[in-house]
Amino acid sequence: MNHWVGIVALRDAPSSVSTPLHRMATAIETARRIRTYSLGTGRKVLHADLRDALRAVGRRYSLANDSARAAASFRAVRFFPDYTDAWRDLPWWLQQELARELEASLPVQRSAVTVQARRPPRQQPITGKPQRRAGSVASTTCVVERVGLEPMDVVRPLLTDPGAPFDVIDLGAVLEADLASAGLSVADDPAHARWLRIATLHASYVYEDVHGPAGLLTLHTLNMLGSLGGAWLDLLVLDALAGDPKVQDKDEGTQSARLAHHRKEAVRQLGAWAAAAGFAHLGRGQAQSETASVAETLALQVVGALVLIGADEPARRLVAAKTRDVGRGSGAGVPQRDWITLVQERPYVRGMRWSYDTEGPDHDRTFSATLHVDDGRTASATGGSKKAARQAAAHAFLIRYEPAAAFAVPAPRRAPAPVGPSCYGVDEPGHGKAIRDLRQGFGLAGTAEPWLAQALTHKSWAYENPGLVEGAHQRSNSLLAHAGSHVARALMAYERAHEAASRGLRPAPEEARIGSVGNAECGRLGEELRLTPAMLIGTGERRNRRSDPGEGAAQAVLAVAWRQLGARLLTRRPYVLHTWLTTLDQGLDPATQLQNVCSRFGIRLHEPEFYVRGEEHAEERYCELVLTCGEENIRWAGTPVMGGKTTAKQRAAQEILALLHAHASGSTGTWSAEETRLLRGVLRQQLYQAPHLPPKERLNCARDGVLGLDLLASTDPEGFRAWAHRTQTLVGDLPQDTLDDLTRFYTQCLTQVRYNDDSSLRTALRSVAAGAADVSTRLAAAAALRAATAEHPADLRGLLAAWWAQTAETVLVRLSDGTGQRGVLALTAVEAGALREVLGWAAEAARAVNRPMSVELTIDTDRLYVLVGIDGVNVPKTCARLLLLLDEIVPSMRCTVTEDSLLFHWRQLDGSSDLDETALAVAGLTALSEPLPVPADLKRQARDASPSRLDQRLPRRDGPDPQSP
Repeated sequence: MNHWVGIVALRDAPSSVSTPLHRMATAIETARRIRTYSLGTGRKVLHADLRDALRAVGRRYSLANDSARAAASFRAVRFFPDYTDAWRDLPWWLQQELARELEASLPVQRSAVTVQARRPPRQQPITGKPQRRAGSVASTTCVVERVGLEPMDVVRPLLTDPGAPFDVIDLGAVLEADLASAGLSVADDPAHARWLRIATLHASYVYEDVHGPAGLLTLHTLNMLGSLGGAWLDLLVLDALAGDPKVQDKDEGTQSARLAHHRKEAVRQLGAWAAAAGFAHLGRGQAQSETASVAETLALQVVGALVLIGADEPARRLVAAKTRDVGRGSGAGVPQRDWITLVQERPYVRGMRWSYDTEGPDHDRTFSATLHVDDGRTASATGGSKKAARQAAAHAFLIRYEPAAAFAVPAPRRAPAPVGPSCYGVDEPGHGKAIRDLRQGFGLAGTAEPWLAQALTHKSWAYENPGLVEGAHQRSNSLLAHAGSHVARALMAYERAHEAASRGLRPAPEEARIGSVGNAECGRLGEELRLTPAMLIGTGERRNRRSDPGEGAAQAVLAVAWRQLGARLLTRRPYVLHTWLTTLDQGLDPATQLQNVCSRFGIRLHEPEFYVRGEEHAEERYCELVLTCGEENIRWAGTPVMGGKTTAKQRAAQEILALLHAHASGSTGTWSAEETRLLRGVLRQQLYQAPHLPPKERLNCARDGVLGLDLLASTDPEGFRAWAHRTQTLVGDLPQDTLDDLTRFYTQCLTQVRYNDDSSLRTALRSVAAGAADVSTRLAAAAALRAATAEHPADLRGLLAAWWAQTAETVLVRLSDGTGQRGVLALTAVEAGALREVLGWAAEAARAVNRPMSVELTIDTDRLYVLVGIDGVNVPKTCARLLLLLDEIVPSMRCTVTEDSLLFHWRQLDGSSDLDETALAVAGLTALSEPLPVPADLKRQARDASPSRLDQRLPRRDGPDPQSP
């Protein structure tokens, strides 16, 4: 048997034989019926509404500079599977965003990237003081019902298997032995072992090994592993500190300094272990000048890989074995003395000033710092950084002018034996119920109740009730909140890394970025858990409208859950926590997002202006932003907010981004004069500057769906016509040379979307070149490459006649033409190439199992349909690999999956429209209708990879038995 047998999926025999006419009619009816999708709740959503919601989600992530999730959303618009339960195959975060988008009747705050489209009328600066407004007081008298606390088992997609090419990377005997001592055998799971091999690669090695297995990676993959390892190392050090009864930090500042000290020492010791183990794979240049930081980076990558593959306990044992006294010992990790603070405490020191100097090459700088005080005393010292030099200069100052203070050793304090906390026993409505709800939702033991009580204790209440706090051996939640912030980051890092690693080996920069979890996001978790009404808060703090005590409470609850459950939180946790973790935003803040938009299109964003109104205890600020678009200055005043300048600036930037999003989505039809002026200025600047963007920025525009590119990339001409009509109504007529430039811009962007380095076709070709592809992927990549580089358009009947003449001798083909007396049925070169490859693929499958196949075509409501089927064969499953590649290469050719066949139909770009055809719409649709240029390297690969030569490289073996569907 040939290798095609292993690709063919058989199906059960049909109960009755259908006629060609009946099969075609049934398939078309199925295609028409699949216009609604199930959300898993019994609700049906129209296909058009689903596409609009996906685009809205994509635009929000685009504005948040999270192009990975934006691209995933826009890709789902183009390639949403044609079966009604396809909702279940979407990523979890996209399911949540879609559910909120589709089920919300009004704009709501969904995440950090979601803002309301409209705002209250502009507030003018007010010099007088308005009447005082009463502060909001959190109610503690009502019974709060918490939803979403029911525990759930977390199910994730499998990690991508890097493939056999990575087996040539040597882990080293020392690393394998250390992993075995930690309880992990690399021979148990080859895919997991390959991720560990990837973790031993340095960025310099990946940069140089372009044609080897490292060529399948990007540097973002290694950065992601390192970030995950660093986040997990913070948890391990915190756990060690929490387990040491001799370490009792009085506040979060001391705890943070102690953690930083221990972490730095742990990284140093892990780096020394990695250097001695010799498992590093470095580039030739880096190998000649290996530094300690290189070994430390690789050690963190190994820890991150262990956590990623689910070996969190071996990771803990490995870190404990290779780091000595980290987080242990009386007073261990107490930060060094702060000499600058000691100088500032001297009564004779007034007016401290600093001057600096540097010497040495860029890679080995030495910094000099000189301390000056008002009475003329000075002291100088050097260090490896400005901070180290300042500390050394302050130390030298004390040695010179007050040696007793410099050499004084503080008397050691003997820490009392710790006493576990207990519940307060206070009768605060909602407090006890919240503790019980949280304990039940997280599955905690009874010993967690006192710690949960501490998690719900605000520092203001502890200050007002010292007797109750000391009597219960309690304290405020500040220390738990600090630890919980690291727990939140580690859990978020694992979710993002696993999501990226399950998609492939080449995550986008934003997809692999692992940052911190902001206080606003933790506040959102606190709101979803309804923690603020259950907290013990001081009387004065309840009237403070500027702070959200739920932030710290949510972090503290996570710390309590981690201390009891540990890594079990990765596999089982409350539904609300899982939803929160999988929808956390790692994008940029609104002000940075707006700055990026302005920088990309040459818009100058001036320094913000701030205005204050109201009394001191209830003052409000708003920010006025000035944008220079061409020669026009546009002012935008944000809505007044409670808080500082940063909050006001973020609110103003957020409103501008929301305005751009509302225009792109068409969710708002009327604008105020101020909004119209802003939109007109920004859109005109974008349209004029877009054709002059460099290739990298053009690709970012395509990924982000800017200027209607999401509509063109998903082959939605009506949607693009509507966007162009809205835009041209605002900006007015454009010069013809600008329209011609825009046509070229759209063509370049669509080409980059189709053939960029991370496209499905190039990813498959890299896999083939590295020897990591199976037979099906090799055949699909070769077929898709031939389709993409096809040069000659064809008539459908002529194409079928030529294919039938080549195939009829070896395969029984039933060909049915129901198009009547229609004239030429023209296909573009790429469409003809794609259909030719599908027919060839199906013919090979039919020949492998010796079954007849049928090809039927008809025209219904001016749309051309082609149905491909094989008796007894599940054609959609057999052609799945090829269809995945062709969907991206030929978005105009749609494929509807029926029960056992494929129905192809073509979208018409010249259909009727209720809108007048604007010049801007013509510019975009011209780029969509014309053939896109194929990159020269793909043409060269197509010439080199002829079918006969590809066949010679394929392994000739007996294929497995045909699979059941």
